[in-house]
Amino acid sequence: MVGRQHERRRRLAVTSQRAATVLEVLAVAGIIALIALFIGIPSYATYARERQARDAASTLAQDIALLERSAQNDEGAGATLEIDSTSPLAYSCYHGRPSNLDPRTTLGALIVQRSFPDVTLGDGPINASTPLLFASNGSAQYFDGTQWVDQHGPPIAFTLTPPADHYHAAAVTLDMFTGEISGP
Repeated sequence: MVGRQHERRRRLAVTSQRAATVLEVLAVAGIIALIALFIGIPSYATYARERQARDAASTLAQDIALLERSAQNDEGAGATLEIDSTSPLAYSCYHGRPSNLDPRTTLGALIVQRSFPDVTLGDGPINASTPLLFASNGSAQYFDGTQWVDQHGPPIAFTLTPPADHYHAAAVTLDMFTGEISGP
């Protein structure tokens, strides 16, 4: 009987040691997971913020190219990019051109509408009060409120930034005469 009790105590001691080892391993794994979490989340948040402006700029460049093709295929009606909001950035793309700027056509069907809740459009000639118009020859133009801007002038730059983070801005540049687009 004494031998059985001794054996039972020995097994209990071994089981207790194993249980302590498993708990120690779980505690260490939990600490490592917390450290990784505190390091990883801020890094991912920074990465995501940096990507927002580049992704928005890439989409804007593709939409401008789409508007150019639409204007060229639309037999003189043209196409229009209207900025709905600069902060956050939201815009709409249409077939045709506003009749108050081009009496030969009207603003037609919506092609695409986009919004980027975490991106702001920087200062530039194209904003919520100045639409960008595309002609059937592939060129672009805009009316600055007093005159039509020369298509041979400097390219239009769209600067997109995440809120309060001007270090991670992205830009799309449009040559109004050739329709060439450069971006991120």
